[in-house]
Amino acid sequence: MMIGSALSITYLVLLLLIAGFGLLFGSILLLKQTIRGRYAGFYLIAAAIFPAAMLITSVEGGLVGHLFFETNLFLSIVAWLLVLSSGYMVMVTATVTLRYVYRYTSIPKILQKWWTHRFHRPKPN
Repeated sequence: MMIGSALSITYLVLLLLIAGFGLLFGSILLLKQTIRGRYAGFYLIAAAIFPAAMLITSVEGGLVGHLFFETNLFLSIVAWLLVLSSGYMVMVTATVTLRYVYRYTSIPKILQKWWTHRFHRPKPN
């Protein structure tokens, strides 16, 4: 069932799920003080901007044309906000996840062992 000429209910539901996940994850980061408050705040702003920017750019046509300023200035700014907010959300999520994987697994010990044995090998007799 189509809402407009270019949007479906499935598309809207998926956008709301992505934005809801982003807002939930950003709120958890903020409450657990995993990252600084200002970065979590930026993450929440990016998660809030994402669905609106997706809706505006999907209704108005191709994203690439907006990114190269082939359309009006407002849609180009919205398209760049979409790209920047998406990139920021992915960057923060990946950084926090990799930090926890690195901190709470045996990867640091393996890397330390590999690194020290690489340069400080015992001399043969």
